Amino acid sequence: MSDVSLKLSAKDIYEKDFEKTMTRGYRREEVDAFLDDIIADYQKMADLDSEVVKLSEENNKLKKELEELRLRVATSRPQENKNFSSTIVMQVRVPTIAVIM
Repeated sequence: MSDVSLKLSAKDIYEKDFEKTMTRGYRREEVDAFLDDIIADYQKMADLDSEVVKLSEENNKLKKELEELRLRVATSRPQENKNFSSTIVMQVRVPTIAVIM
């Protein structure tokens, strides 16, 4: 199972404000565009993590079902063999009884 613990959410990144200074800084448009890219990637990672968790749970469920089916098959085979043997014996006996009459 994926265990990604993210420090920030896409919303945290989107809502982050930086202190404005009068001195030289970065162009706001470039920073905003870069943060938009980070938000998109971050959201994709969060979505993928959710999908991994969902698929892992489904996989575990299917493994359990498979094991239960294997157990049912293993326990039903002796009974099937017994039933098959009884059917063969009955098929052999029925013609024998008919001949005697």
